[in-house]
Amino acid sequence: MATFTISIPRELKQEFSEFPEINLTEYLKKRLIVRLEELKKFEILKNQRKI
Repeated sequence: MATFTISIPRELKQEFSEFPEINLTEYLKKRLIVRLEELKKFEILKNQRKI
């Protein structure tokens, strides 16, 4: 598995630390997968209109 590093503002990190039930890493992985699927569907629809 590849590693992906992001930087977030310190204030945002502090806010997330107030909610330990939120696993930020897992949330971001799932959200990236959802977004990728959305983009794939969009590309399919866009390509269908060209025919």
